[in-house]
Amino acid sequence: MKKLTILLIVIASLLSNVSMIQAQKRTETKQITIREKKVVISYIQQGQGDTALLFLHGWCIDGKYWKNQVDYFSKNYNVFAIDLPGFGKSAAERTNWTIEEYANDIIAFIDTMNLKHVVIIGHSMSGEIMLQTALTNNHKIVGIVGIDNFKLIDVVFTPEQLKQMNDFFPMLEKDFKNSAPAYADLMLFHPTTSKEVKDRVKTDFANSDSVIGYETLMKQMQYSYNDAQRLEQLDYKLYLINNDGFPTNETGLKKHCKNGFQVEIISATGHYPMIEKPAEFNLILEKVLKGMK
Repeated sequence: MKKLTILLIVIASLLSNVSMIQAQKRTETKQITIREKKVVISYIQQGQGDTALLFLHGWCIDGKYWKNQVDYFSKNYNVFAIDLPGFGKSAAERTNWTIEEYANDIIAFIDTMNLKHVVIIGHSMSGEIMLQTALTNNHKIVGIVGIDNFKLIDVVFTPEQLKQMNDFFPMLEKDFKNSAPAYADLMLFHPTTSKEVKDRVKTDFANSDSVIGYETLMKQMQYSYNDAQRLEQLDYKLYLINNDGFPTNETGLKKHCKNGFQVEIISATGHYPMIEKPAEFNLILEKVLKGMK
């Protein structure tokens, strides 16, 4: 009897190890070369299904910020979380870091991977990338969800706010390693944001390529000046999951989103709700995805 018990324990241990190995394989980082071999995309893929969820991270972070979402949604969807070129482990042979170039990367990734029924989920800076990608009217894209973006449509900044922004950019260009984390501390966290999240974000900011980091922010700012006009051309309903730390100007969205919009609020988080409140965030996103059908 004792030998049988030991044998069962050994078998259970082996099965557990096999399950761990299989789980590791499912979340293994892969790479694909696109756009005439000039762009390398590092990505995580998990799950299967007719609908593909394509998660795009924000400024100066990477696809690993979506780990909770990859695990959760892979039960029912074919889920991808990529590193945008210039961040994480993705790279590109170019000096032009515009929103349009990033959108071209996303379309090339979708086409090369032969994805169908794609919902793009774009955080922060990737809201603009998502928008530009959607404006190509690629028939493979069936929906778009912005995460903490498009909050300032038709908002007019005060002279003091404009001065603060204009003063910040030269500081960022001169000393990116210190200025970028300082910006995160000042603008991107909630009083309840954990030290772990703050340290993770600030470390990723500080370790980003300073030239690419500066250029992408400047190009995003330039692109965002015409967000309202581009939203008028959008053939999709715009879904947003935004925190309430800074209000979303729904009046502006109502004026410009000709195909409608829907804002879901997640309270008491900073700019990174997917890692600050992953369980609540996942339920909200699940609701949004079900509402698209």
